[in-house]
Amino acid sequence: MKTEEFGLQIKSVIAETLVETYGIRPDIPDPVVPPENIDAEYALPCFTFAKALRQAPAKIAATIVTGMSPKKWFDTVFASGPYINFKIKDSILFDTVISELLSRKVKFGHIHQSEPELILVEYSSPNTNKPLHLGHVRNNVLGIAVINLLQAVGHKCIPATILNDRGIHICKAMVAYKRFAEGKTPNDMKIKGDQFVGNLYVLFEKNAPKNPELMDEARQMLRDWEMGDMETRELWHKLTHWVQQGFDETYARLGSHFQLVQRESDTYLPGKQIVSEGLQKNVFYLKDDGSVWIDLSDYGLDEKAVLRKDGTSLYITQDLGVAVERFNDLQIDRAIYVVGSEQIYHFKALFHIIEKLGYTWADKCDHLSYGMVYLPEGKMKSREGKVIDADNLIDKMKEMSREIMEHSHFQIEQSERDSIAEAIGLSAIKYYILRFNPQKDIHFDPEKSLSFEGATGAYIQYCHARICSLLQKANWTESKTWNPALLISKEEKSIIRALLQYPEALKKSEDDLNPSRIAAHLWEVARCFNAFYTCHRILDCGDELLSQSRLAMAAAVAFCLKSGLQILGIKPVEKM
Repeated sequence: MKTEEFGLQIKSVIAETLVETYGIRPDIPDPVVPPENIDAEYALPCFTFAKALRQAPAKIAATIVTGMSPKKWFDTVFASGPYINFKIKDSILFDTVISELLSRKVKFGHIHQSEPELILVEYSSPNTNKPLHLGHVRNNVLGIAVINLLQAVGHKCIPATILNDRGIHICKAMVAYKRFAEGKTPNDMKIKGDQFVGNLYVLFEKNAPKNPELMDEARQMLRDWEMGDMETRELWHKLTHWVQQGFDETYARLGSHFQLVQRESDTYLPGKQIVSEGLQKNVFYLKDDGSVWIDLSDYGLDEKAVLRKDGTSLYITQDLGVAVERFNDLQIDRAIYVVGSEQIYHFKALFHIIEKLGYTWADKCDHLSYGMVYLPEGKMKSREGKVIDADNLIDKMKEMSREIMEHSHFQIEQSERDSIAEAIGLSAIKYYILRFNPQKDIHFDPEKSLSFEGATGAYIQYCHARICSLLQKANWTESKTWNPALLISKEEKSIIRALLQYPEALKKSEDDLNPSRIAAHLWEVARCFNAFYTCHRILDCGDELLSQSRLAMAAAVAFCLKSGLQILGIKPVEKM
C-alpha cells in the first residue's frame, strides 16, 4: 500500500456508505489533516453533502460513521462535529510511510502528471548597472523554490530571466567609465565585473549634483545608443559583459539556472509592433502629443501609456511583446512572473491589456509578488552603506557559519570546511526568507537565521546531519530487517504522522506558490525527530531489532528532510 492510497480508500469507503445509507453518489472531497487534538491521521468534511441530503453536516457525519463497514486498515473511525476522522492502524501506517520513504527517497511526495504543463518562470531580471542585492536574493531564492515545487508535482519548467541592459541607468555607468576609470578593468581592480560597474554607477551619482553636464552626457549617450553609434555600442557591450560575468558567479552560488536569458535591448521592439496593431484595432488610442494609451477603467484601473510621445517604448511595451513571443514561440501553458510587490499594478495592467488584445492565454499569466526584505539596523552594511550586495551577504553568512563549525562535535576535514560553511550560510539565508509568506515584508537577522533553536535552516540542517552521522556510525543499509510494530512511543507516532503529511504540504505549497508551507513542515518533521531523540536511545537501546527499526525511521526522516531542503533550493549537509 502507498500513502496516497489512504486518501483514495477513504473516499471510496465514504462513497459506498453514502450509496448504501442515502442512495446518492455525490463528489467526495479530499480528506484533510485533522487538528492536533484529534487522534487521527485524516478527517473528511461533510459540508458538501448537506445541500443534497438536506441535513446538518454533523448529523451526516454521525450517520455515515454508524453505517460504515469496518476495514482492515482502520483502527477507529469517529465523528467530531461535521468531520469524519480516520485513525489508521499503527502497524500499517508505520510500515507504509517508512517503506515508501526508503523506496522513493527524495522523490517521496512527488507526483507524476500524465499531461504536465510547460510553465515559464521569470525571476531575477536585474539591471546591468550594479551587483545583485538583498532584494534580488529574495527574488532568486523564491524563483528557485517555485520552479522546484512545480517540477516536484510533475510539471515542466523553463527558468527565464530578462537582463534590463538598456536605459539611462546603464548610460550613467558608461559615462563614469569614460570620465573616471582611466581604462582600468575589473581584473586590474581585482573585483567582480558587476561590482566594478556598480562602483562606476555610484561614482556617477556622487559627482552628478556638482557636475550637471554628466547627466547631459548620459542622455546623449542614450540617444547615441538608440541610433546605433558604434563607439557607444562597443562601450555598452564591454560593461554589460563584465556585469553578466559577475551575475553568473553570484547565480552559481545561489543555485540559479536559466534556460532562457533575454535582454531588454533585444526585446523592446516586438512590443511596439503589437501596439501598432492594437491601434488599428482601436484597442489603443493616440493622444494629441503622439503618445499611445489604453483605457483600463472597465477593470477598475485607469488609463495606461504604452508608448511615449517620441515613439520610444515603456516597460509595459517590452513586457507585452515578450509575453506574446513566449506563448507563440515556446508553446508554454503558463507564465509566472516573480517580481516585487511594488509592481502589482503594472502586472494587473499588463494582463488586462493582453486580454483586451484578444489573446486567449491572458488568464494563464500570474504575478507572484513578494515583499521587501530588510536587515536590522547596524547588522551589515555594503561599501556604500545603503544596500547590501548579495555576495557580501553570502560571504558574511559563510564566515559566521565557519565560526559555528569551530565548536561543532562533527569531525570535519579542513578541505571540506569551506564548502560546508558556504552551504550552511546559504541554507540560513534561504530558509529564513522562504519560511515567510512571499507577500510579507521581512527583516533578515543573520544571527537568528543561524540559530539552532526555532524554525531555521541551521536547525533543520543539524537534524539532517545528526541522522546521517547516526546511520554512518551504525553502518545502516536499507537491507537491514526492521519491524514497525516495535515503534510504539508517542514520539515515534508523531514522527510518522509528520512524514505522512509531507506530500500534502508539498501539494499545498505548489497550489498557491507558497514555499513557506513546505518550509514550516520541514521544521515540524525535524522538531518531532529531535523530541524523539531527546527521550529515546537508538544505537544502544538494548534490542537489536528495535535499534534497526529506529534507524529505518531515522533514515526515512533524513530522506524527507533532504527532499524538502532540495525543493527549497538548499543543499543538505551531512556534517556541520
